Amino acid sequence: MESGAAGNDSFRMTSPGLARASKHEFDLVYRRELSFVWRVLRYHGVPSDAVEDAVQDVFMVVLRRWEDWDQHSSSRSWLFGIARRVAATRRRGVRRQERKLAALPEPAPTSALDERAADRETLRHLALILAQLDHKLAAVFVLAEIEGMSAPEIARELGANLNTVYWRLRSARAHVNAAMAQQESQP
Repeated sequence: MESGAAGNDSFRMTSPGLARASKHEFDLVYRRELSFVWRVLRYHGVPSDAVEDAVQDVFMVVLRRWEDWDQHSSSRSWLFGIARRVAATRRRGVRRQERKLAALPEPAPTSALDERAADRETLRHLALILAQLDHKLAAVFVLAEIEGMSAPEIARELGANLNTVYWRLRSARAHVNAAMAQQESQP
């Protein structure tokens, strides 16, 4: 759809109910009142980056309701009312979007490049430690510490005795903690 804001001098849209003579009248109203509608929308709080779309919304309503307009009354008063309602609808939409955004949890702060590099090095070291562990100990450690599963869930998943899972988890944690402490003590 073309917009008067981009320099077009006519609103080129047809409606099934818009007679040929009415289309010509609509084009005249569009050309004559475009800047008025633009100003009304800005006055009613439509941001400059959204005003072009709001103008289009106004003239879409005008097009749909063309036959309802009493052409003996002022087109500006009719357009003012439509523009005011479009602006109010947009403000409600913006407030609704702001409420939705406010309800979202704050994103985790991004770490600095040095911290991310250190984290990657720690993960590489952890992967080496886990590779050296017995595969049963490593599986329990990964499921508990990385996947966040509880010991009973791990026991069901692996088909192991619950006490065995607890023992494997304690052993794996002890081995990983000792290896990580040894790595940290090295220059």
